[in-house]
Amino acid sequence: MSDPTTWPAEKLDRTADIIGALDSPSRIQILLLLHNRDHVVHELVRVLGKSQPLVSQHLRVLKDAGLVGATRSGREVVYSLAVPGVIATLESLSLLAERTQEEPKDELAERRKRTPDFIDASKSSGAAAAFGPLHEVTPDKDPGLKPDTPAPPS
Repeated sequence: MSDPTTWPAEKLDRTADIIGALDSPSRIQILLLLHNRDHVVHELVRVLGKSQPLVSQHLRVLKDAGLVGATRSGREVVYSLAVPGVIATLESLSLLAERTQEEPKDELAERRKRTPDFIDASKSSGAAAAFGPLHEVTPDKDPGLKPDTPAPPS
């Protein structure tokens, strides 16, 4: 498998075109139906419950993307899968869709539960800001701003 970060622009464009062609539940359903067997438009219209112009438009998009082939049989056009491997790709995408619908982990809560072993408060000069001053340098009595300042008169 090639490194996707080095794909030429044409390959990126072609991949985006195919992904765009798959961007419709109706078109995915058409591909799944064509996986079982070849169909003519009126069969797809009946099964999908969509209008003939809409089904024809979806078929045109799939054909332009190279996913569906069409052959004339008398007065009808028979549509078939041009790339049978697209079904395995759809299965993988379906699994990905299921995975992304699972309850997302609260990563921040998980990080807060873990002890930050990379921070040693006794050796870090910035630890006072994060954890408070170290006990051995904290005076018992707060000296205030000027330790020798007399108390205000009562």
